[in-house]
Amino acid sequence: MKKKGFGTRPSEMKGRTKKIDFDEGAMQSARTHHTQSDETVLNARRKPPRRSGTALKMIAGAVFLLVAGILVGSLFSSGFSLQPALDHVVFVSGERKVGVQEGAPFTVPFRDGLVLQRVNLKGLYRFFPPDDIVVSVSGVPEETNLFGVDIVPLLAPEKELSYTMDIRKGADVLGKISIVLTMNAQDWISRAEMVEDKKVQTVCYNKAIALDPDSEESHVALGRLYEKEKKITKAIAEYRHAIRINPANVSALQSLAKLYKRKGSSKRLQQTYEKLGKADEKKADIHYFQAGRIAEKRRLPDKAMVLYRKALSKNRAHIDARQRLIKLYEKGKQWNRVAGNTRVLLEYTPKNADLYIYLSEAYLQMDKVSAALRAAKKAEGLKPRDESIYIQLALLHERAKKNNDALAYYKKALKINDKNAAVCNNIGVLLEQKGRRSEAVGYYEKAVALEGGNTGYCINLADAYEKLKKWKKASALYEKIVARDKTNKAAWESLAVVQYKAKNKWKALEAYQALSRLEPKKILWHKKTAVLYEQLGRLDKARQQYKIILGIDPSNKEAKQKYVEISKKQVKGRVK
Repeated sequence: MKKKGFGTRPSEMKGRTKKIDFDEGAMQSARTHHTQSDETVLNARRKPPRRSGTALKMIAGAVFLLVAGILVGSLFSSGFSLQPALDHVVFVSGERKVGVQEGAPFTVPFRDGLVLQRVNLKGLYRFFPPDDIVVSVSGVPEETNLFGVDIVPLLAPEKELSYTMDIRKGADVLGKISIVLTMNAQDWISRAEMVEDKKVQTVCYNKAIALDPDSEESHVALGRLYEKEKKITKAIAEYRHAIRINPANVSALQSLAKLYKRKGSSKRLQQTYEKLGKADEKKADIHYFQAGRIAEKRRLPDKAMVLYRKALSKNRAHIDARQRLIKLYEKGKQWNRVAGNTRVLLEYTPKNADLYIYLSEAYLQMDKVSAALRAAKKAEGLKPRDESIYIQLALLHERAKKNNDALAYYKKALKINDKNAAVCNNIGVLLEQKGRRSEAVGYYEKAVALEGGNTGYCINLADAYEKLKKWKKASALYEKIVARDKTNKAAWESLAVVQYKAKNKWKALEAYQALSRLEPKKILWHKKTAVLYEQLGRLDKARQQYKIILGIDPSNKEAKQKYVEISKKQVKGRVK
């Protein structure tokens, strides 16, 4: 390209003083050969005394001859030629301003950069340079402006470190400068950050690592590059190398955690979060909490508890960590620790009624009924007309054997939600204990109507019917239970008893037969069956049941006696 901004053109000298702005080399030459002349130029700036016109003309002529002498001397001392030729080039590199002679090599640290400031030719062309001078650098497009800009970013050190700068006039080469780049590890990192080509970046980072194997920055940068290229295994290797150099490298640890999470490597992910907890003090509680969650998923509750406690040691107010810790203590039935940690949570949320109920339950599990009642009362004060709080208070008053208070709280809960089958059943139980069975039946019936599939509610109602001698209703409920659960021995026995009391001996017999099938070696069921057969006049069947009993227990005296008696009755019957 054409030269811009170097040397001094004649057109640029218009309006200036007679003083010529030589470069450093020219000034040195002038000082060496024309010291007296320089002083004359400098002294000419003082205000001269008034002189006559002839004297002024003589002085002007002398000055002209002096300046002409200086110019001519400079031209010949610098090797005057009619053909232009390169003398030297002036560069700025870092904080240095350097003149480089034609043909001389110039070593440039990459980090310092390289700015072409001026090209100086020899002889007269130093002052009147041609307009068609072109400067180019190998590897850089010729149309690029190389003056006043940093040349280093235009070079490709990953391909070549040595370059040639050509100074030409048309097709004629006026001179050459050899440029050699030097690179350290940080320079290669800087170069990688300048380009977008991933392959070039990879080369640069590897060169940085080759120069400085312990460069954390290089390993992390290369790891990120591999990560973008989805080369996960290589990325992990680089991040782990950085951590081996510096175990507290937060950036590398965070990147590793992300990749382990993507790969599903839960064990390594947990370990990485633990390392982050040590390395990243500001977020240590978060990292330990995350490690604890992974330990839980890996079914390592003891390890999880240790990690949650570490999180809380860093930040006592980490609510999630404390809640998870409480849940683990609950699973382990460590109720004292459940209560202690729940109290800490209440320090941060003192108006949380649900926490007071949870604390109440923890106290109840420790059989601290009074403390449980106090906690539940606080919940009631914070959240009045809450069904769950009333139920908790009712249960606690039951445990404290204050049934009247328990009954009152159950009824309060039922006013809020009349569809709660459990509350209806519990009210029935308390009323029955107070001897108010008929009233209790009404609540049992409501519980069964709400949840007919609940065997416990059905049995309570059936039992109440039985005690009120409502055999038909009681047997209907027991039949409903055994139809749903044919292995329910208690229901079968109750059904047999109710049917017998209702004088439905055949129905009672069917119930005992079902029990015998469920427990074929239980003598009681065979005995009950035998008695019913005998009462129903089926002596052969009765005798067979006693025979079964003797097969189970040959020494059973009652069975032997009944077997003989029935045998005699059968003989007499045949004789008649």
